[in-house]
Amino acid sequence: MKTSYDTIIVGGGMAGIAGAHELARRGQQVLLLEQFEFGHERGSSAGPSRIFRLSQTVREYAPMAARALTLWKQFQTEYATQLYWPAGLLDLGDAYTPMLAEIQTHLREGGQDFEVFDAPALARRYPQWRPGDDWQAVYSPEAGILNPSLTLELLTAMARVLGATLLDRTPVLGVDLSDAAAPTVHTAHGSFSAGRLVVAAGAWLPGLVPELAPSLRVTQEQVVFFRPTQPEAFALGRFPLFIHHQMPEAYGFPLFHLPGVKIGLHTSGPQVDPDTRDGLPQPELTEMMRAFLEDHLPGAAGPVMQVKTCLYTTTRSGDFIYDTHPDSARVLLVSACSGVGFKFLPVHGEIIADWAAGQRHPLLTRRFGLAEAALPFASLG
Repeated sequence: MKTSYDTIIVGGGMAGIAGAHELARRGQQVLLLEQFEFGHERGSSAGPSRIFRLSQTVREYAPMAARALTLWKQFQTEYATQLYWPAGLLDLGDAYTPMLAEIQTHLREGGQDFEVFDAPALARRYPQWRPGDDWQAVYSPEAGILNPSLTLELLTAMARVLGATLLDRTPVLGVDLSDAAAPTVHTAHGSFSAGRLVVAAGAWLPGLVPELAPSLRVTQEQVVFFRPTQPEAFALGRFPLFIHHQMPEAYGFPLFHLPGVKIGLHTSGPQVDPDTRDGLPQPELTEMMRAFLEDHLPGAAGPVMQVKTCLYTTTRSGDFIYDTHPDSARVLLVSACSGVGFKFLPVHGEIIADWAAGQRHPLLTRRFGLAEAALPFASLG
């Protein structure tokens, strides 16, 4: 087996697959290493649905989202596979919620369409909702549902077609940076070296790069599918995606994949070790979700159909990390989660591929560097 490559990527989740696919498109010899099987459900990149949205509370993410949408549509056309389902999105909160004003500003700056509803107008437009008296809603039509499991299956297959070497069930045992020109990765199936190394191991990143451990928090999150009393009212096309920007930070989906309303609570789960977590749902979180539905979407608060858990790897700032290893400029450290990363998948691929070519992606700012994005949680006091 070949042991030397242009670029090695550690981690076969969303960012790793995106990077390998884009590097292979550009003609690089790339090796992707995954400790489990490709498409596994132990991390953060599996499942039938994620929210895509242009509505961003942080200015730097707005152009990233716009670029990602262009690339998602290119994927669909090039590979004749639907990955994005238009659904529309409601960003919700009290009228004075700062995030709603920021969303409107960034949508307006990007030339994107949106509408703003007060509580009575929201209830008229979408009678499924029982909003609070002082609620405001920002509706953005260019939002939709992405299918993570299908996307990763597609890009894994296409990366192989394009010439990438993909090895799953290949745990990384260690990384040797003693050769400044060629980082080496030791695995259970041999050692591999490359001119560039990308470590995008998700919840396992703190274990591979202990220097990052104080700056990354791994939590087990869960989503619940509830069967509505009137399913037709929550069908895709009649009921949009939603994000509630106040406590509880609930987000949800119309009927998709399963005939139930999917709901989650952002960064609400317990801190866990990715290797020893039990994967069992937290009943109290399910009840918090039901309470939100009973208060504001009573028609959706039916029986529980399914509960699924996954992992978030979150920085203190909530931002991604894209920066070189403190000990080697040939090693890129990537943490592209914080619960919001999947929608940007094609841009993550471009960022990784540009870096491997010695270039800086135009949307990559100092916000994503270690100095700003990787402050330790302990410093919160």
